[in-house]
Amino acid sequence: MILILTLAAPLFGGLFYVAALQSALPPRRWALLGCLFGPAVFPLFMAKRRWSLVCARGMAYCVLRA
Repeated sequence: MILILTLAAPLFGGLFYVAALQSALPPRRWALLGCLFGPAVFPLFMAKRRWSLVCARGMAYCVLRA
């Protein structure tokens, strides 16, 4: 079990690093969190990404237009 977690940690770190680069978030921080906690960080990452998007566009911007 420990061997699987040890081999999966760099994989999740790399995935979060690339996703953070694409989302204009600090990549080293998310890579470290990905290495330490694995896929459990994904909901936190998505919330931070969404909040960053809302802050950049403003509160009056509507994502879904009727």
